[in-house]
Amino acid sequence: MNAIRLQHLNGFRELYLQLKKIGRVCAYSLLVPAFLAGCQTQVDETPWLPPPLADQDAVPSDGRDVIEKLINFMHTEDELAAEAFVTFEAVQESGQKLQFNLLQRIAFRRPDKLYWKTLRDDATVDTAWFSDGSFTMLKEPDNVWGQVDGPSRVSEMVLFLAEEYEVDVPFQDILAGNARDLWLSDEVTSVIYVGEAWVEGAWTDHVAIRKPGVDIQFWVRKGPDPFLNQIVIVFTEEPGQPQYSARFRKWAATIPDPGVFDVKLPEGAEKIEVVPVSE
Repeated sequence: MNAIRLQHLNGFRELYLQLKKIGRVCAYSLLVPAFLAGCQTQVDETPWLPPPLADQDAVPSDGRDVIEKLINFMHTEDELAAEAFVTFEAVQESGQKLQFNLLQRIAFRRPDKLYWKTLRDDATVDTAWFSDGSFTMLKEPDNVWGQVDGPSRVSEMVLFLAEEYEVDVPFQDILAGNARDLWLSDEVTSVIYVGEAWVEGAWTDHVAIRKPGVDIQFWVRKGPDPFLNQIVIVFTEEPGQPQYSARFRKWAATIPDPGVFDVKLPEGAEKIEVVPVSE
């Protein structure tokens, strides 16, 4: 039986208006042929304009209030599901930055169930299930899987996997329950409310946080369900200041498919031994 370590391997609208002013709508039609078939095509600008803010969507007095609201929401929901498009940068020895894309889907149910799938731009896929203290990960297209036992709660298991096996758990800060210590600790040097922004089909509050080595931006949905619509992290003390960003295209406060937590292995998948990083 082979032994492996379960570690991660490494707006158009504004342009249209500008072009329209200088009489170059044809150039715009080359950029977006699906919307404009020619210079005579009429464009309905209405879909590009977000709806006005509701009266109750007042501007927060402090960026900390927005982050507190986000943390409280994430820590009190019994279950959540989300899909995010993630881009991260890796700085090469030459100093050049390369970008890599991921599509990540995640679902959790407190206190003991977690599922995620990571689809990378090199066509490799990780699928993971955690339930009642048992963690299983499938790696494709290698079609191999491993399993380890650990703590019974999601928050504790996330830290266990990261520390013992260097597993890249999506959105670990939120799942581990220590977001407040990371985002609003005494290390934080500034919390700035940037303003309101239209992101992924919703009005959000844009907040920027600075702490030694890290700049973080949050776009938190306004209203009764303050989902995190987008997050950007810049590692300011790393060479080239690499950046991580996640744009949440879907949030759900209930799990669409309860069976998502059931382990489903493809035919012919080979079980392999999983060893801790320390060994």
